[in-house]
Amino acid sequence: MAITYQQAGVDPEKAAQILQKFSDFLKTRPKDPAVLSGIGPFAACYSLKDLVNRFDDPVLVTSCDGVGTKAKLALEWNHLEGLGQDLVAMNVNDILCAGGEPLFFLDYYACGKLSETQLLTLLKSIQRGCEISSCALVGGETAEMPGLYQGEDFDLAGFTVGIAERSNLLGPQKVKVGDRLLALASSGFHSNGYSLVRKIVEREKIEPHGTSPFNNQTWRQALLAPTTIYVPVLKGILAQLHAAAHITGGGLFENLPRVLPLGTMAKISSTSWRISEMFLWLQEKSGITTRELLSTFNCGVGMILICDESTASQVVNHLERQGLVCRDIGSIEAAAPGSAPSVTWE
Repeated sequence: MAITYQQAGVDPEKAAQILQKFSDFLKTRPKDPAVLSGIGPFAACYSLKDLVNRFDDPVLVTSCDGVGTKAKLALEWNHLEGLGQDLVAMNVNDILCAGGEPLFFLDYYACGKLSETQLLTLLKSIQRGCEISSCALVGGETAEMPGLYQGEDFDLAGFTVGIAERSNLLGPQKVKVGDRLLALASSGFHSNGYSLVRKIVEREKIEPHGTSPFNNQTWRQALLAPTTIYVPVLKGILAQLHAAAHITGGGLFENLPRVLPLGTMAKISSTSWRISEMFLWLQEKSGITTRELLSTFNCGVGMILICDESTASQVVNHLERQGLVCRDIGSIEAAAPGSAPSVTWE
């Protein structure tokens, strides 16, 4: 007996209908004239013509990331609207750490069975995240894979390409002893550590619409707050920075050393930035040590900037005028010559 592709669990016509609705939505959104072919063709085309005169030695900067198991909690609590911003943020914030400005973005969505409401909600939220980041959503992939994903489960990943002037690239090559460490506030857990968060939610029987102890927010608002996109406030001052570390999975102790040169250490004053209440709550409920907390979560610090001591106050003032909480939390110190970069929290 014949079995059709649709009977096997894949419905290409439904996918096409959903993507057509999203294409109609895109017609109402701002357009980037550099995008020569939008969603639909086999590959997207992006013109670099208008960028040529802006750069003497342009370098492409790339990033790939996802939202992890935060997607599972968002699905269980029926709140997918912030995941698009999460997805874009996890990628474009990494682009910033190289000194780049994001140009365009692609997404990858995989599920067991297509849901129009689910997919359109996610795609629209990705588009809004791209608009915050001033980058173009140029395409992606929608994959219906019955048997690999169960029920409404799905996975979400993103890919970003940005551009930077070679001489303005940030990183260990610019960091020196005496530089200041500037912490930028996170909006919460961002998109990391949710395997543990979900365990606590389950054990404590937390309800999404119940009131949390954090700023009179519901638990859904507090635990699913979208990841902060730092592009709008940082892209104009990247040239004033020496390095930037996006504090994601691995926390301060893993991410900050990635942008430090050998023979140096980041010395952070624990009194200059208190661990956010949300993370202290998680620590209390889980019983993990402060060291593990700082090695797993952002603890309220979404990004750390490293800049010259002479410009630190200027950078802090600029960012706070943009409405972002920014604090000077420490400095780069000398360590044993040739030793691996490290972080101390005192």
